Amino acid sequence: MAQAYIVFFGPPGCGKGTQARQARDEFGLVHISTGDLLREHVSKGTPLGVEANRYMVRGELVPDNLILRIVRERLQRPDCERGAIFDGFPRTRAQAEALDVLLAELGNTLSMVIEFVLPLEVSRQRLMARQEGRADDRPEVIEKRLADHQIVHQSVVPYYQAQGLIRQVDANRTIEAIYADVRALIQEALR
Repeated sequence: MAQAYIVFFGPPGCGKGTQARQARDEFGLVHISTGDLLREHVSKGTPLGVEANRYMVRGELVPDNLILRIVRERLQRPDCERGAIFDGFPRTRAQAEALDVLLAELGNTLSMVIEFVLPLEVSRQRLMARQEGRADDRPEVIEKRLADHQIVHQSVVPYYQAQGLIRQVDANRTIEAIYADVRALIQEALR
């Protein structure tokens, strides 16, 4: 059976999550969002969740080694046999390198990185529009998320460019137009 392990990468508001859900439903790839995984482990009170929650309640980033243990646990579940889409991970070059090691230990490799390209101003407008009424995403929080993404981009993209893994998709179009490109890339990865 063909497998694909793909990183979806792009700024906040680019539609990664929407595209990942569509790809999950069509291709049977598991959608791995580290934020969702952390919340799942915390809500179930697993040992990993208890450990992660100690950082989360203090508003601190969960350390890489703990994130990687959570990702490893998820990749070892039977539903990942066809592959996975990583959404919001890796966020640093160190995480990208560790993901390569983890996949190799599990007998796999990263197939490609789909970079959703969206002008910063469009990203800002989308976040402002979708966050109306949400106290946790005030303009200053949105600006921090956009600034954080620039740091992540500078850390992660060169690493994957050097491996020839990046495929760019114009994310400033309709969901359907973007997904047509995403579908073709996933089909390529699964060959």
